[in-house]
Amino acid sequence: LGHAGAGPAACGLRQTDGPDGARRSDASASSAFYSLEILKSMLYALVHYPAVELRSINLLRSKYDPQFHLIAPHITIMFPTPDSIGESSLVSHIESVLRRWESFPIRLKGLQQSWDEYLFLLLNKGVGDVIRLHEEIYAGLLSEYRNEVRPFIPHMTLGVFTGKNEEYAQALKEAERLNLDYECMLDRLHLIKVNAERSEIVWGKEFLFT
Repeated sequence: LGHAGAGPAACGLRQTDGPDGARRSDASASSAFYSLEILKSMLYALVHYPAVELRSINLLRSKYDPQFHLIAPHITIMFPTPDSIGESSLVSHIESVLRRWESFPIRLKGLQQSWDEYLFLLLNKGVGDVIRLHEEIYAGLLSEYRNEVRPFIPHMTLGVFTGKNEEYAQALKEAERLNLDYECMLDRLHLIKVNAERSEIVWGKEFLFT
């Protein structure tokens, strides 16, 4: 599902400029409410499940990704968003965006450690299209949830290694030996709803591209 802590905007915190030009988290009651809300509420996320051979990916995720039992290997397009946004409004927004999209090819190849110590399997082809899709999803209805602090990097998470440098080095070696390289079409997205305990996907809807 991407990082629950992908940035203040991912938790509903707006970003504002301080007098020195640095980015600041809005400390208003509204922002505090959004932050608390995402911790307590069910969440929506929008993902793509690549139609590729998953054995090697799951070998890594089963060892290193705490979300292995929650969700299949995926590319996150919309990060976790509180269910207070409203299901019908969110579905209508996604349908409106995807009405303008056709299927396009992607390739998963290349490894990278994120700023918060996740191991990413990167997109090697289709990067610009996925970024543009992400930006269109975060317009309009979702604009207040857009993360303005860190750039969006299209990826599939293979593991989480916060404070575990040795384990990360071991996982990176394993991933490099597997020579992960996959191609498929991005032809659909899935909107999923995760329960408040973050233990189960309780609802989902598929959106097919034209």
